[in-house]
Amino acid sequence: MNAITAAQSLPPVYTPAVSVQVKAIEQAVSTTQTSPSTSVTLGEAVTAPPPIYTANGTLGGAQVRYAFEHESTDKLSSTLLDNIQASASAGGRFKGLGAALLAQLAANGGKSISQSVLTVGTEQADAGVLKLQLEHLRAHPASSLSFNLTTASGATISLSLASGEKGLSVIADVHNGELSSEELEGLAAMADDFQSAIDGLTQVPPRLQLGNLVKLDSSLFSSLQLNASLVVSGELQTFDLSLDDSARKLALNGPSGRVEMNLDTPSAALLGSTAQRQAAIDSYLSQFDAALKRGKGDANLMGLFKDAFTQLNAVDERKQAVSERVSLLSATDRALLSGLADFNASISQPTQHSNPMRLEESDRFEYQASQSTTIKNAGGVNRSVQQEQQAGLKAAYHQGLNPLTNMQLGLDKESQNYRYHEINDQSSSSTRLAYENNRLVQASATQQASQSERVRTYVNADLVDDVTTPTSATETHDLLNLLTDAFRDERLARQANDASILDETLQGLRSRWQLQSNPADIAR
Repeated sequence: MNAITAAQSLPPVYTPAVSVQVKAIEQAVSTTQTSPSTSVTLGEAVTAPPPIYTANGTLGGAQVRYAFEHESTDKLSSTLLDNIQASASAGGRFKGLGAALLAQLAANGGKSISQSVLTVGTEQADAGVLKLQLEHLRAHPASSLSFNLTTASGATISLSLASGEKGLSVIADVHNGELSSEELEGLAAMADDFQSAIDGLTQVPPRLQLGNLVKLDSSLFSSLQLNASLVVSGELQTFDLSLDDSARKLALNGPSGRVEMNLDTPSAALLGSTAQRQAAIDSYLSQFDAALKRGKGDANLMGLFKDAFTQLNAVDERKQAVSERVSLLSATDRALLSGLADFNASISQPTQHSNPMRLEESDRFEYQASQSTTIKNAGGVNRSVQQEQQAGLKAAYHQGLNPLTNMQLGLDKESQNYRYHEINDQSSSSTRLAYENNRLVQASATQQASQSERVRTYVNADLVDDVTTPTSATETHDLLNLLTDAFRDERLARQANDASILDETLQGLRSRWQLQSNPADIAR
């Protein structure tokens, strides 16, 4: 390993004045061999090692020198050096770096960490130039990521990673308190999930891999924020995740489109059993896939949307058990609900104009879904519960008439042979329960879905067909007897076998009140 001589530390990046005296690691890079590393103090005269030549007499390599912010031989510094030498991509630069930073912060008891490595070129480095280089890297990184945690005791943990053309930097700090041994252990346990999230966001195409980050231990941490601005394959994408006692929010924006999701954390009292929640998630995922197919959306972007929906709806089973014990809703109340927390979710792709002859014909894809629940007189003998679910798809796309050739729309009439599809779909489900003197007197659901597709057909730029196909269905179900019978059978099963059969009983009936986007699924 390269030797790193003693160095004077940089003050934190947020201080206005920065005094820099750093050490440089000089390496000769060659296709045939590597010259011995030379450790130098900036400002000294440096005698470069002899040039390295190939067998035919040409210069075999150029020297590359690196400057560290602090002298260290720890894993974090090694990871910084390895990554800047190995890759210029965000994925390569941040490989293993988030986990190393988080693990070191936990291992050193929460003491501040500030480390950087800079590429200083082949000439003797100047301390003033390096100071400006480091300031610019941290103020204007090409790719950056920040991770912030607030502990239950009120301390704030802040981490940042920054990558630029000629540098890589990390900072970790703890403000407004010190971390307990339990909080340090909880922090260390997050390292792998933190790194997994980074690795997913820097993949091509990006993936969402939040793992247990969405299952904060509320006895240790009250909130989490993860923000990233990454250049991946030359394109900028941003990611924002926020988790606290009031909401779970996620937004991802990139060249392929935008995904947004907001879950209402206080509505955790609405959560159903594991089987009920999974049934609701599966139902939504199938409808997301149907919308993708019908509107010809971007499969990778929809994959991110589905990952976000699944992962944000992940539940810590221990917390759910507590929530059920203190919930103002009974098992009967929750039986007809989706089992999920209230949410708003949307996905949209950039509008494109692929037909230069008719720019008014845009290619687009927008889908959104939501759930809201109203509870009146919660916990009272005359309470009522109403849950509204809805979804909508607006999309448009061009499709060539000849499936065997690629459509290439141009300004000449011969290229104008296509169909232009415009889609407008809406669906909703409304479930209602009402009690009088603690006796269930109403349980009903109304489902509605409408789909409309307009298709215009052009042959040699002439409109030859214009057809709009609308379909719709509405159905109202009285579920009072169904629910009464289901809970009677549940009581009998528990008395006889001390086993629950409620989820199994209701599983095949949920289509009567779950959201259905296709009118055909309501009418049958």
